[in-house]
Amino acid sequence: MTRRMLRLLCLVPALLAAAGPGDPPPWRLGSPPAEFVLDNGLRVVLQRDDPLPITVVQLWIGGGDRDDPQDKPGLAYLTARLCLEVTEASMLRRLVDFGSSFSLDVGGDGILVTVRSLSRHLDATLEVLAAMLNEPLLSDVRIDGVKGLMRSLQKQEGDDAFSLLGKAAAKAFYGRPAYGASRFGSEESLRRIGRRDIQEFHRGHYAAGNLAAFIASDLGAEELRPLLERRLGRFPAGPRLDARLPAAVTPQDRALKLERRTSQSLVAVVAALPPPTAGNLAAATLLESWLGRGIGSRLWALRSRAGLAYGLGTELWPNRGGMLLGVFLRTESGRLDEARTELEKLLLEVREQGVDEAGLAAAKAYARAVHWRQNESRERRAAFLAFLEGAGLSWRLAGGCAAALEGVGLDEFNSLVRSALDPEGWLRMEIGPGAEDSPQ
Repeated sequence: MTRRMLRLLCLVPALLAAAGPGDPPPWRLGSPPAEFVLDNGLRVVLQRDDPLPITVVQLWIGGGDRDDPQDKPGLAYLTARLCLEVTEASMLRRLVDFGSSFSLDVGGDGILVTVRSLSRHLDATLEVLAAMLNEPLLSDVRIDGVKGLMRSLQKQEGDDAFSLLGKAAAKAFYGRPAYGASRFGSEESLRRIGRRDIQEFHRGHYAAGNLAAFIASDLGAEELRPLLERRLGRFPAGPRLDARLPAAVTPQDRALKLERRTSQSLVAVVAALPPPTAGNLAAATLLESWLGRGIGSRLWALRSRAGLAYGLGTELWPNRGGMLLGVFLRTESGRLDEARTELEKLLLEVREQGVDEAGLAAAKAYARAVHWRQNESRERRAAFLAFLEGAGLSWRLAGGCAAALEGVGLDEFNSLVRSALDPEGWLRMEIGPGAEDSPQ
């Protein structure tokens, strides 16, 4: 472990204290949810939301692409996508008739299946979805079809500079196919993955003890519980899987150049932060906001320097095994060296100067506004609860996020700024024409 990571870890107790000891703060995100467990061991967290007769179910399946075997990246996505292949035309017609829909998001720590339904059609909708998830049709034709889709997604990911930034950074820091480094696999890994691999992944991960349902609905627990027992109770009982967490380690080669034939180039600095906790997640969110979110951020000055930056910002990638913070800007390919110099100069100035009370207050106000706006809808609220559970924290922290942001102190935040922006831990990245290397 580097000296920089040790300094960052030393911040965690102070940041936890900023969030407050003991129980989570009072709930401030809609009505307080209730939690119960189905007979098969599947956990349910229900938030009552009265005005509209609509129910959103966020079904969390523990273990995303971090659980892909070393030589078979893409297995988690392939399995999840096959589980949502409609096996009979009648099933699709029923969902269309109900006005129901579903979507899939495969992450590093888990798989999120989102179900949207009118509350009066929820029973029938979950009947269809539970059947698909429990008994996916693993024919050669369907497997080959999803693999073809994944090849297309690989190409799309490689053609988008920002997606490529996240993928390459994850590969560099985690040193294995995890947390987005190879979510859609590679041509070689897709050839290796067979039906037996998919069956084993499904059997281990799609068991009730490894699932949790986060629900926002106008229906109460007394109405929903019997319905959920009938539908989600169909999942076989099974244990919650132990998390195999890859740790983020600063790579030895701290300069990465990826060649892409584009008129613009992307310049970035990426740094590793410790795994998320109740306190440091709030502080890291503030750092993301203060550095590069909005017109008042510290990066904004680069936009006004003779048109140097077409776009700029920060991105926090929080995973249970660690967090990555990326700082980036887009520029003309002919100004790549100038952009890199100016970006690194600004980050060193920011590290040296830190933030004052007014700057921290402004960052908190912006981060709180984003928090409230992003969690207005039932779907996003339920997904946020699922994210916190997947990050190894607790859904109960969701209701006190605004208080946790407010509780981050000036000294603690400046310590985080100095540690996170230590150039000792930077991965310098360039994506654009004329670069020397290309990812494998």
